[in-house]
Amino acid sequence: MNNLIQLLNIDERCVIDKRITKVAISNNSSLNATEKKVLKEIITDIRWLASYKPFNSAIPEFITKLESYDEVQIISIGFMDTKYTKQVVNILQKSMPYPLVLLLEVENEFAISIAKKSINQTDKLKRTIDEIITSSYLDKTSNNEINSSFLRHLDTKTFNTLHLKSFYENFAKLIHQYETSLLTGKFNIKDKKEVTKDASILKNIEEIEKEMISIKSQIKKETVFSDKVNLNIKLKANETKRQNLINKLS
Repeated sequence: MNNLIQLLNIDERCVIDKRITKVAISNNSSLNATEKKVLKEIITDIRWLASYKPFNSAIPEFITKLESYDEVQIISIGFMDTKYTKQVVNILQKSMPYPLVLLLEVENEFAISIAKKSINQTDKLKRTIDEIITSSYLDKTSNNEINSSFLRHLDTKTFNTLHLKSFYENFAKLIHQYETSLLTGKFNIKDKKEVTKDASILKNIEEIEKEMISIKSQIKKETVFSDKVNLNIKLKANETKRQNLINKLS
């Protein structure tokens, strides 16, 4: 895990392995004051690991009126606390318009984040972030089968290379498979249709879990016994819904 380039088995022709300065990121005018503070105080290291383009990877580009995959960049980011994950990911994805794979490192914890971006129809040089997909953190020191399987399948030389979009989507597929495995207890390799179905279920589970957190907070604050009972019934119903969805995961 010390060498992410080796972990992803990145093609030598695509390796960059250079430090990116915070100044280069902070000069981006789209960052607000809070984001610039996170960049300055929380992020400890940014490295440009690899650049995949048709000329050096032999993977064709994929470009339409709505999206552009003429390159894929892989960047590692070290920062101080996982609670800043959302801000750190947003800073980097906002700052760089191309398809970007972020390898997140916080001490012994590791995660991957990607973003689906579309071409801004007002300004074709800009990108709109449609969705950000980030994996749960795994402990680098843990050798359990799920973590080991996930890391083993990050070998980019086994990825679909029909075009750069399909190459990039391999990362999203693996994130969804990892999240599914954390709930089912087993890391399974699936086809695109199965992963798409699981991704939809995972979103529903996430929404239910958010609602459960809210209900638990209400229960702690509630002083009327009958209302507390009703909230507990509602919480139990959500727990059942969540488990039913988990059972549908392939």
